[in-house]
Amino acid sequence: MSTIRVLAADDDPATLTFLVRALTRAGMETVAAGDGAEALAHLRKNPESFDVLLLDLAMPRMDGWQVLRKVKASPRLRQIPVVLQTVSDRPEDMKRGLEGGAYYYLTKPFTQRVLLRIVRAAAHDVATYRVLHAEVARATSPLAMLTRGTFRYRTLPECHELTHLLARACPDPARIVTGLSELLINALEHGNLGISYKEKGDLLERNVWKAEVARRQALPEHRDKWVEVSVERLEDRIRFEVKDMGEGFDWRAFLVPDAARLFDNHGRGIFMAKMDSFDHLEYRGNGNHAIAEVHFQAGSGIHRKDE
Repeated sequence: MSTIRVLAADDDPATLTFLVRALTRAGMETVAAGDGAEALAHLRKNPESFDVLLLDLAMPRMDGWQVLRKVKASPRLRQIPVVLQTVSDRPEDMKRGLEGGAYYYLTKPFTQRVLLRIVRAAAHDVATYRVLHAEVARATSPLAMLTRGTFRYRTLPECHELTHLLARACPDPARIVTGLSELLINALEHGNLGISYKEKGDLLERNVWKAEVARRQALPEHRDKWVEVSVERLEDRIRFEVKDMGEGFDWRAFLVPDAARLFDNHGRGIFMAKMDSFDHLEYRGNGNHAIAEVHFQAGSGIHRKDE
């Protein structure tokens, strides 16, 4: 990954100094803003210059909630991940942030280690998003004419290739591709390969997640497993069904906001897919069967989330 670029906004000079020093020492480029209005000015002037927005909630002139709303309402800025800093750990505040599009939290006071873990997680997610969007923008797909089809994949490269192909079948591929990627990778890594939640956090921390996925996929007990993806185009929606060969998981906890996971370096993907990509998302059985739908106006091809 290239150098992570962070915009840090906080009206407390001591906190802002701590943030800038900690991030800079970790090799990140950091720009400081003394309040929300200054942060928003930086973003609007250079929307492509930042990978992560580190945002305090309680600031003069323009508080963090106001900045968050403006960022997520802007097509040029909405994909920048926002890390909210707050002294409150009230579930209702965290729920408000999640529903507003902020999927990363820091509760003051926090350590440098926690700060770097969350910022790196946010930067990793936006880097993945940018790669997916660049690839789906270049891809061409005959699936726009498809009414029904079934696909199978075994490996991570096959998973990526199928993600781009299926996204191009939708009215808004750029919106759908990240959600599809989350569902298909989840089926492979957690379903077929049995990587636990805790194990993935550790693998990401040590930057060896891809190597472990490849290692497990080559094991005799896993190399003949596959994930099946079905797609069906109806008059007013496209339905995806993803079935893996794993033992399943407790999916109910991942479709709703969970304050505990906000401080981990992963675990937001399914909720983000539900909020940002799909109009309907559910799991069936023991969690190894996901159903996701993209709705649009019958005959128009306009995705309803864009209305």
